[in-house]
Parts: sequence; structure tokens; C-alpha cells
Amino acid sequence: MGKTGPQRNDEERSIRSALRSFLAEARSAPRDVVLVFLVTAVVGILSARFGSKRFFFEQWYDVLGRDPLYDLYQYVYWFSSEFFLYFVLLLLAVRFLHRARLRDFGLGAGDWRFGLKISLLFYAIMLPVLWIVSASPAFQEVYPHARVVRGDWTLFVIYELCFILYFIGWEFIWRGYVLFGLLRHTGAVVAVLVQMLPFVIMHFGKPLPETFGAIAAGIALGALSVRARSFWYAVLIHWSVMLTIDLISTLRFRGGVDGIGPEALFDIFAALLR
Repeated sequence: MGKTGPQRNDEERSIRSALRSFLAEARSAPRDVVLVFLVTAVVGILSARFGSKRFFFEQWYDVLGRDPLYDLYQYVYWFSSEFFLYFVLLLLAVRFLHRARLRDFGLGAGDWRFGLKISLLFYAIMLPVLWIVSASPAFQEVYPHARVVRGDWTLFVIYELCFILYFIGWEFIWRGYVLFGLLRHTGAVVAVLVQMLPFVIMHFGKPLPETFGAIAAGIALGALSVRARSFWYAVLIHWSVMLTIDLISTLRFRGGVDGIGPEALFDIFAALLR
């Protein structure tokens, strides 16, 4: 049985009332907070549509699909696109929409002594962990993402240098733009937890230990950025960890090394010279 006319009218008035209340609250909310969510949504849509490997496939596979370096090309495109969308466009948003100083969104060096010290400490802790997990077939099947670079050191260097662009974009949108855009209005706890969630989501489909580790890593990188007043140390940590994973996985591939003991470590160094 359908709803009567008075019932529908009551529901419509209730919906309109709820929308008016929301809009009134939105108008009174801090402008930076509203902009952060709206701008992030827009650049996220642009990234999904135009900055993905799928878009590269749709546009250029017919031309480049038979090229043996196609795998590398698609990653170079993806990394460069994320840099433009998540870094360059957001710099413009900071200056012309927020009308703020770039360092207010974590773009300065901040407390560089503290930032570098924690970055080195974090890397020292992660290095033995990376060595152990790199022996897993699951990791060796995933890294480096562009498998073609494993057989050529020049291609490997090109890939890793372009990977830096990706991390600058990725870290800035979450550990710079979102984190510092919310920080002054929500406090550190909310800002850090908000930027942690997309970081974890982006690790869906990765090896399970890495996915769960993204929760702690996302919180830690956010907290570091707040304390150091800069997102650059998150870039340094994230890229150095991924570079190490790619390098060890590549050396294991080139040397046929599977273990984690001293003999495996010796074989890894021998593979580095090949």
C-alpha cells in the first residue's frame, strides 16, 4: 500500500528541513575543513578517471601494447599523474582557495633535526623486517610493480626516480593537505586518524602483513608529520622503504636467493655486482 498524500508531504518537509540544517551547519563550519574534503574528493575523482593505469591502457595500449617496455611506461604515467593531481593541483588549492602559506600545509622543512632522526630510526627498525618478509614468495611476486625493471639496472633507476614523484603526491594529499588542513580545527587525533584510513584502503590487495601494518604505519607517519611540522619526512620514509623492498626483491630475483640467513645475505651482495 502506497503512502498517502499527507505522509509524503511530511517526509518531503522532513528531508528539506534536514538539508537546510546541514547547509546552515556547513556555512558555519571552518572554511578550510569544508574545502579539504571537497577538493580531496575532486582530485580523487580526477585521479581515478585520468591518472590510472586503466586510463593509460585505454588511450595507448593499441600504440604501445607490443613494446617490451609497456609495463614501465604505464607506471611512469601513473606516478607522474599522481604527482600532478595530488601535489601540483593541491599547491594551487592551498594558494588560491585556502589563501594560505605553503608551510601551513606541511611544505616547509619543519623540525628537520627531529624529522631526519626519526626517519633514520624508523628505517633502521624496518630494514631487518624488510629483509625477512622479502623472502616471502608473495612479496617477490608483487615487487617491483614493473617487473621489466628487474633485469636492467638503468630501467630500475628510472622506475625508482619516478616512484619519488608518486610518493610526493601521495604523501602530500594525506600527510600534508588533509592532515594540516584539518589539524587546526579538529586536533591531532582526528586529523591523524582521518588521513590513516585512505592509506590503509590503498593497501587492500597487498600481502596481508603489509595491509595490517598500514594501520600502524599510517598513524605513525601522520604523527611524525604533525610533530615535525612537515610531510617531507613521510615521503623520505615511505620511498626509502619501497626502494629497499624493490631492491631486495630484484636482487633475490637476479641471484635466485630465497633464504634470510648469512649465506643468503652474501648471495644478495654478489647479485648486486651482476
